[in-house]
Amino acid sequence: MISTLIPTSSWHRPRRVDTMIHLKVNLATEGLARIVVLIGFAAMLVCQSMSIAQAQDVAAPFMSSYETEDLGGGLYAFRAGVERSFFLVSEEGVVVIDPLNIEAAQALKAEITGITDQPVRYVVYSSSFFDRVAGGRALRDDGTQFVAHENCVANLRATPHPDIVAPDVSYVDRLELTVGEVSLELFYFGQSYGTCLSVMLAQPANVLFIMNLVNPPAARVPEDPTLANYYLHNIVPFFELVEALAAQHDVEFVVGALAIGSNGAPLPAIGPVSLITEQRIFWETLLDIVKAEYDKGTMARLIPKRVDMEPLSAYPGYDRRHVEIMMRRIYSLYRIGR
Repeated sequence: MISTLIPTSSWHRPRRVDTMIHLKVNLATEGLARIVVLIGFAAMLVCQSMSIAQAQDVAAPFMSSYETEDLGGGLYAFRAGVERSFFLVSEEGVVVIDPLNIEAAQALKAEITGITDQPVRYVVYSSSFFDRVAGGRALRDDGTQFVAHENCVANLRATPHPDIVAPDVSYVDRLELTVGEVSLELFYFGQSYGTCLSVMLAQPANVLFIMNLVNPPAARVPEDPTLANYYLHNIVPFFELVEALAAQHDVEFVVGALAIGSNGAPLPAIGPVSLITEQRIFWETLLDIVKAEYDKGTMARLIPKRVDMEPLSAYPGYDRRHVEIMMRRIYSLYRIGR
């Protein structure tokens, strides 16, 4: 029981004013508030579960299936569930980009065999992420070489995976692989999505591939709100370099690694090169919003409550709670430098 001591004159003993009634009222009010919060939380979980279930229903036909699409110029898109990889076919051999995993690589090999009897000359890793580069053994022919940026080689050496074939060939800034009438140029523009992401230009299709950073049909909010794999200090300069590369080669199209969106709907394999600029603008907008509040001295936890989310809300994948988490992550960028 909580009591309050009230001063009195010298001939009165101190008396206690019992506040049990107030305590009961406060507890009852708090209890009701907690019940309301719990009901709201439960409703949110139900809605989320329904949304996830609906998305899964939409995506179900695509989750376990494989599909190959001819994009022209010797370039093919291969879909394995929610992910895509790509391959180039010439009269002298095949270049594969990202085997994904053992099962997908086996299915990809079967698809390639149905198109050409030429061997796989190169298997190229866009990154060192396990969910993109495992399973390469299924694609290996006599003389097949595995290629990645030198940072990927170091990453895979430090954290090996039993299903990943170690690269035979590495590069620093740029590498061109030519097989017959097709070629694949690899460019490294610094830390971006991971530490070793290669930007790839397929010829003669003249199509760019920037794994997970650009995905048709539109610029979008990243699916991971923690931005765990993003090197935010270099994300805008990275996009500017990719834009310059696209302009230099008159590139008209980009391809994307994501085959299924967060809402469960299928995504197209190819889209306009303007998506690179649109995605850069998204990052600039998000970074600038947080930077403006950081410069004012706003605490990280208060930034999402004080800013206008309207400039971000139109992007596919927008979820206010996710963006709030991203803003706290970006606050750390300005606090510690990366």
